[in-house]
Amino acid sequence: MSPVAPTMMTDIVATLTTTSSWRRHQSPTHVEFVAKVVAMMVVWTCLVRLVTVVVKIVASSFWSMPIPPDGASIPSSLPHPNPPGSALPFDVPLSAATDEQIVAFMTFRGESSSFSLADDGLGERGRTLRRVADSAAAYKGLLYQERTMRWIDDHFRLRRPNLKYPYVGAHWNGWSSFYAETAPRIRSMFISSMILIFEHSVNGLVLPGLYLYTRDELYYMLALYGEVAYMIYASTLILASYGLGRDVTVEQMHEAVWPLLLVHHLATIGLCSGCIIVGEGVPKDLVCATLFAMLGFTSSLHYLGQILDFSPLAQVNAPYTRLVNHVFCLASQIAFRGIYWMRICYLSVVHCLGTLGVGAAIIVASMLLLFTLFNVDFVKFHMKATKACWTKIRQEKMGDKIS
Repeated sequence: MSPVAPTMMTDIVATLTTTSSWRRHQSPTHVEFVAKVVAMMVVWTCLVRLVTVVVKIVASSFWSMPIPPDGASIPSSLPHPNPPGSALPFDVPLSAATDEQIVAFMTFRGESSSFSLADDGLGERGRTLRRVADSAAAYKGLLYQERTMRWIDDHFRLRRPNLKYPYVGAHWNGWSSFYAETAPRIRSMFISSMILIFEHSVNGLVLPGLYLYTRDELYYMLALYGEVAYMIYASTLILASYGLGRDVTVEQMHEAVWPLLLVHHLATIGLCSGCIIVGEGVPKDLVCATLFAMLGFTSSLHYLGQILDFSPLAQVNAPYTRLVNHVFCLASQIAFRGIYWMRICYLSVVHCLGTLGVGAAIIVASMLLLFTLFNVDFVKFHMKATKACWTKIRQEKMGDKIS
């Protein structure tokens, strides 16, 4: 073995285990940069798995109670109509359904071979109705999943205009059973939103905030290396999904969104890596403000909205709660991804011109332009979502008055 190898390994170990090495904001060597990124990738791989396990435990323990038959319904026509937009409620309360309707529904669901509706005095019929209620909830969730995936494909891949946003149907048992009413793909998106909020909060709020409060460069460097590592991890899973032909991404979004996510992740890797490599020439406060505004705050709010859309705080269950969230999120997007973003772009390009030259300024400006396009799309999306939420509330109020 070459005598260089043990020395290099010793240097890498010292780099990763010495806090002064993480605090040093000089331009790192190639080995130091790669070692720290790999170390943070290991950390974030473990954290993603931990958050996934915790959310699943909470969901199975608190959000997956059996559906009460008295609150459930089944459809009279099979398959149930599933047009774009709002869910069409099932029209037959389970408590009022005939045996023939129940058998027809369970046959449609492929569950007709092992249940009995006979009232034997031992509770068999009650157990059967609970099974039917759970099956109806699962079917309702699948219909919402189908509408959601169709909307994402139409919006991001086919670019069709004037689409009706898919709204989840009313939940039958609140938070106690909403996860049981959620289809597998939507569950994955729900968990991924939790993961993304956690990551954004750590790398975009907590660590930059600690740096701004303490001026300890350890937090600044952990935020940048952590973001680079996480983006590489997420990008790798997107590429693996293409290769495997199945979704193993962190985001668990429709494959029509994968190219956009990949471009976003690669641009983020480029900007954050540039901040690390340039070293002392980077204005740390501006970097932290950017992480705060773009990652920790507005992106977290976006994914919080996605969680609300799947939950009992969705539009159909709590319209004004959802409206308040929409308005606050839209105002934040305009303030930070619109107005404040222009200041970030100006200060970043001017700083690069003054310290790194025209070439670096052009590269940074190109990346910032790419993020500007993302920001414009973010703002437009939330404007449409807020308007649609308010319009839906008004339509429902008018419908109540007419009825």
